[in-house]
Amino acid sequence: MAYYCTISAVRTILRIDEGDLTFDAELEACVASASAIVDALLMAEGLSVPTVVPQLVADAAAHYAAWMFRRRRDPEGAEAFWVEAERLLTTYIAGESGGFWVTSA
Repeated sequence: MAYYCTISAVRTILRIDEGDLTFDAELEACVASASAIVDALLMAEGLSVPTVVPQLVADAAAHYAAWMFRRRRDPEGAEAFWVEAERLLTTYIAGESGGFWVTSA
């Protein structure tokens, strides 16, 4: 299975110092699960991730991974990462399917 984001991208979202490798094994598992979430959600829409991963997909996967990591420590605070992941992936799906465009933040 392909990973759609990097551990480094997730570290940045979570504000974990790039040199801090303490959580890398856990972050890698989160990246794998987040990529599976993206696959499942796109498959439900009849889409798949192209060979070159679009930026919106990479960003969504990184936010799903950040959500997964954070919800183990702060379930309530993790919600913001889920919301952002959904916004990014919904925007990608809309663009690919010729659907609506979100104009408000």
